Amino acid sequence: MFHTRKLKSDRSIGGWIVPLILLAVFGIGLLVLGYRRGLYVLSILVWMYAAYSLCVCLRTRNFEHLALFASQFFLGWLAFQLPSFAGTGRVESRSSLIAAAIGFVCFSVLILFLLATRRLKWRGSEVFELAAEPVEETGNGYTARPRPIGKVEFTRLELLAFARFCARNLIAVAYLSPRQAVLVPVRMGQEYTYLFRGGAYPESTWISFDFDGDVAVHISQKDYLNYREPLAFDKLCESLGRLFIEFAEQHRSGEGVRIIDRMNALQMNILE
Repeated sequence: MFHTRKLKSDRSIGGWIVPLILLAVFGIGLLVLGYRRGLYVLSILVWMYAAYSLCVCLRTRNFEHLALFASQFFLGWLAFQLPSFAGTGRVESRSSLIAAAIGFVCFSVLILFLLATRRLKWRGSEVFELAAEPVEETGNGYTARPRPIGKVEFTRLELLAFARFCARNLIAVAYLSPRQAVLVPVRMGQEYTYLFRGGAYPESTWISFDFDGDVAVHISQKDYLNYREPLAFDKLCESLGRLFIEFAEQHRSGEGVRIIDRMNALQMNILE
């Protein structure tokens, strides 16, 4: 089905900042320290990024990031071992190098599969597209004030389970408190900002489910301006709130997979 995008194309480099920093530090290490020590620097940098992937796994329970951690840890080990492989013709070294190459290929195929199937993709862009789908009116009514959506009948355990589902499938970062569950949709490249905060910042886009049933929505000015047209702000907030209420109902009914299918059907760029 043809889908007309309402979001602007993502031209930010947020998702590339960490890899570019790692590449720059590695390049400096090669120039300053030489080939062997430069590879040792690279291995340490990759292991640091692997630790970050492990933290994402623990924070979200997205176990695909555990595979990413394993691949990065292996890549760091490979970089650490390369100097010992170089310049030797020993049979055991050649065998180790072949085993390392096979491992590299296997991990590469695994990560490419996870990327192609969007298992490692943060779903904020899909959330904002789905929220905008039913909104046709335009206007200039942005306000920083949160908008109440109404009341829902979910138990505290149902809302906690839904929040965990959103975090596990990278739909939103979940911030939990004794009073409410706050869900923050995150676009690719912006996850570094949100993962380790203690709560949603006022300038974030968020959907809050109070455990007494109240639902409220706030859309940040940055996310609002990311739409191609100035959509009617109240309608957009209402739509985003109703979208997450619908998601919660589907999850309660055991149809969480339909949420993922609906996002996949948009066929958005895996890097957005």
